[in-house]
Amino acid sequence: MRMFRLGAPACALVAGLALAACGLTSGSGKSGGGNTSAKLMPQVAAAARSATSVHVTGNVTEGSQTVTMDVSFKGSSLAGTIGLNGASFYVLSVDGKTYIKLNAAFLQQIAKAPASVCATICGKYVEVPGASASQITGSMSMQQLVSQIFSNKNISSAASSGCVFSPATLNGQPVLQCHQAPYTVDVAAHGKPYLLNITGPNGEHIAFSDWNAVTLPPPPRPRRVISLPNLGG
Repeated sequence: MRMFRLGAPACALVAGLALAACGLTSGSGKSGGGNTSAKLMPQVAAAARSATSVHVTGNVTEGSQTVTMDVSFKGSSLAGTIGLNGASFYVLSVDGKTYIKLNAAFLQQIAKAPASVCATICGKYVEVPGASASQITGSMSMQQLVSQIFSNKNISSAASSGCVFSPATLNGQPVLQCHQAPYTVDVAAHGKPYLLNITGPNGEHIAFSDWNAVTLPPPPRPRRVISLPNLGG
């Protein structure tokens, strides 16, 4: 059964958009006073690092790779849909076990199973052995996502940019926003300054929500789980 690595590119490309958004705000805004990036970004990073869960949605493109995400993270567990270059499927990783919800894209592109089997097993789950699971998700986790986005390099770049975060509204929610085309960064205006949104060129965007409020589903019932040999290799 041939797997492809999805978690590593997903986290790396999300972190790359964050770095670009931070770096290309250099010189924008006015320095001194207010919610400057030098003052606010370390607080944003501290809030994220202390969080226990978050929901992430969006898409990022780099070269020939387009990663899509609609994933909830809680500690080392996750649940949601991740995709690479059009091939996407639902992943559930809880209690140290990883499951894939079978669909036509997974069966045809990953499992290399005949299209005809989808009629009987699509919608069911397969438990992926540890080695294969790591090829799909990498070390994708809440910790990895936060550590890559809020790396020392990213925070240093953002803090030295001189960008000022000004009051704005995002989907009806008050935010503090730093903008220099084509990048925009939004953080929560009230309470802890959680990162809420990053937008970039060509429709790239990553939205963050449900900080500390994610509830993951339980593992699928045994009767809904089939074994790898049943996929036909």
